[in-house]
Amino acid sequence: MESPFSTRPGARRDHRIPLHLQGSGRWGDRGRFRAGRLLISIPLLFLLGGCTKKDTLHTLDRVQLRDTVAAEATLQVDSGRGWIAQPGALTAVDTAGRTVARVPLALKGTPRVLWRAGGRWYLRADGATAVVDSAGKALGTRRSDAPLARDPRGVWVYTATRNGSVMGLAPESLVPRWGWPDAGSPVSAIAVSPLGDRVYVALAGSEAHDVPAAIEVRDALSGRLLSTFGTGAAARVLVAGPDGTLYAVVGGSVRALRHGPDGLRQRWSKDFGGIGHSDPDAVRVSPDGGKVAVVAYGRELHLLAAGDGKVLEESKRAPRDAAWDAAGRLWVLGAREIRIVR
Repeated sequence: MESPFSTRPGARRDHRIPLHLQGSGRWGDRGRFRAGRLLISIPLLFLLGGCTKKDTLHTLDRVQLRDTVAAEATLQVDSGRGWIAQPGALTAVDTAGRTVARVPLALKGTPRVLWRAGGRWYLRADGATAVVDSAGKALGTRRSDAPLARDPRGVWVYTATRNGSVMGLAPESLVPRWGWPDAGSPVSAIAVSPLGDRVYVALAGSEAHDVPAAIEVRDALSGRLLSTFGTGAAARVLVAGPDGTLYAVVGGSVRALRHGPDGLRQRWSKDFGGIGHSDPDAVRVSPDGGKVAVVAYGRELHLLAAGDGKVLEESKRAPRDAAWDAAGRLWVLGAREIRIVR
């Protein structure tokens, strides 16, 4: 019998695959179909195969975890160890999945790791921010869910008030030391430049005070307003990359901003349907500034080229969190494993 995929000259190419069925195959009096096979089109098979969750991450290694981690767990990478923040503790695992360190935490709920600096952990849990030492001892707590930003020089921790006043907190205790005048709008995100000379303040906007949603660029030493970039809606995430690029999550899009003669200008913008549904989303920039991981917690992850925003790899397997190591590898935390991506 001639193959249905025959390519002889003049032959009509048949893109159907014969599937043989047992029994008579009779489908009723009207059709009187007694054939012993069923033809299904190749496009339909591709549609059926596309029902699986998309994942194109190039995985170098998988670290199997002994237990399922909490849905809200977060990840930090330090000296080849993955630190997982869960209710009651920070736990470090090596690349074999063995627990190599544990820091007990007397915090309610699931703590979210903000950053680690000077031997201290900065965490957010249950509407408060806490700083603890390497043994888990609380050094200071601030009852506020306002955004915070790390000073790369280690001099201050930046935060803001409800009315948009930026404040400097002592990094060892989170006690306020100074503040700038109110901006007249709530602050939705805050970040500091790699050199620590500029502070980026995302204003959510206020109709009452006629303040539009925007990103203010301020001098870190004096608080002087250097420039303003309108965003149209509140930027919920601000992250400064090592090369000075500022990344903002506005609505469902990720925007890359660079400094120009007149202030910030948009380099590129990438829209993702899943981004904007997670609170908060995460933007993780690689140590060399060449790649950006965008994580919608529990939904999806997109790995982008920092230069143009092109999607390099992605996953929709509900990642908990992701973090870069010093070698430029991305560690992706899942429910029962950590995937190390090149």
